[in-house]
Amino acid sequence: MTRNDRHRIVERRLLVGALVCAVIFVISYSVFVATPWGHQFDDDAFLARKSLTRKIVALDAGILDLVRKSTLLLAAIVTLIIAAIRRCTFVGVIALAASGCAVIGAEALKHVLPWAALVPGDASLESGFQMNTFPSGHATIGTSLALVLILLSPRRWRPWLAVLGGCISATFATGVLFAGWHRPSDALGALAWSGLCMSVAGAFAIRLLGEPRAPLATPVAAILSSASLGILVTIATWLVSSAAASERIFADLPFFVLTGSIVAGAFTLSAWYGWQLRAVDWHDDHVLLQRLTGRTARVASPK
Repeated sequence: MTRNDRHRIVERRLLVGALVCAVIFVISYSVFVATPWGHQFDDDAFLARKSLTRKIVALDAGILDLVRKSTLLLAAIVTLIIAAIRRCTFVGVIALAASGCAVIGAEALKHVLPWAALVPGDASLESGFQMNTFPSGHATIGTSLALVLILLSPRRWRPWLAVLGGCISATFATGVLFAGWHRPSDALGALAWSGLCMSVAGAFAIRLLGEPRAPLATPVAAILSSASLGILVTIATWLVSSAAASERIFADLPFFVLTGSIVAGAFTLSAWYGWQLRAVDWHDDHVLLQRLTGRTARVASPK
């Protein structure tokens, strides 16, 4: 297999991944927002979060409160600095544009995707939930920034940074639920939407500035670390939430199922993203400038 063949395979896999994320997004909306059964399951999971201690809720709310315009601007500056140090500024611009589109798109989708009360349990929710909240903007921000970090990092670091990315994504995605800001379905939708946007961005960056490299040896340790940490986070969440009376455990089953799905989705998305990019690096900025300059010169030259 030639280097260009590997280049196209990675690009194609990212586009397939984007399609899978789109399908998951549609299924999540169709099941949890558009059906009475999904509404009830989602409501039960959301209401069961009250078994969490106030310290956990306060901690997650504090983390989410850090997301402000100034914080996002600082994150954008840091992203461009990292890209400049790695001499792939254009890839950094692509990554920032994709994450920005993900966040803006999430806010736009809240106004486009209809929500209506379908079960009696909907009436017990606060007024802020009697409207469209799918997908979560904060979970989209955390997941997109985690994938941006993986995209811009050196390829040998990506499998390991996927572990960190999973932690960041899972923290924001579960945090919006624990703090009572969003339903679990909103967090699942945010994971799928972020994966869709960043997978397309990765494929575009590969097409424009990708440099095929020999695939790294299978990072077994990184994969096992990511999977183990995801399982530990899920178990810890379940243990904390089951601190209520034992007779509530079965009543809180929707909470256990959806929080486990959120954590598993966050770590799986990050691990998959880092795994796909292990055989690709980025050309230096001057390569793109030479290409653009060359094309401009060819267009301007007389026949």
